[in-house]
Amino acid sequence: MKLRKLRSAEITTIYQEWLVHDFIKDELKKLPVILKAVEDGVYECLGLFDDSEIIGYTFLVKQGMNFLVDYLAVFPKYRNKGLGSEIIKLLREYMSGAGLIILEVEDPAYTKERDLKELQTRRIGFYERNGCIDTGLRVRCFGVPFIILVLENSSIRSKEKLWEMYRSFYGAVFSRNIVEKNIEYLGDEVTEGN
Repeated sequence: MKLRKLRSAEITTIYQEWLVHDFIKDELKKLPVILKAVEDGVYECLGLFDDSEIIGYTFLVKQGMNFLVDYLAVFPKYRNKGLGSEIIKLLREYMSGAGLIILEVEDPAYTKERDLKELQTRRIGFYERNGCIDTGLRVRCFGVPFIILVLENSSIRSKEKLWEMYRSFYGAVFSRNIVEKNIEYLGDEVTEGN
């Protein structure tokens, strides 16, 4: 298994055939925004390859040596085989010199639907089993409430510094006006059902 940078045509195919189905609409950046960010050098799209076959992907926003894992998924027929963990392991190697690696996971405290709440809780468990740490930071990004995690080898900073860094990732991709309207600090704790 290996991670490899994807070319524009591969990014487009993954976006149209997989990403739009793997993530809820509110979480999706438009394809032209992603392609422009790649062109501008603030975004990387990586494929998980088993020999020459792509079986998963992760898209990253980057600011210097700091990264935000924007999307991470394994293609459906390869799920539940440990490949999500393999992507995290390979990401650690790929970003071995990184200062901060931030991940977002939907916050189940805001979800009323039982099945969705269970899925979100399982995702948190997956990330924690793979060495991610809950920073305590809670945000709402384009209407979606997230828990902010970091990879264990990240240089964990104060919540204020994490919040500032988190916003800067979105500022690298979107205009200041869009960030101001769509990225919100929710605090450090939420109560069930908020």
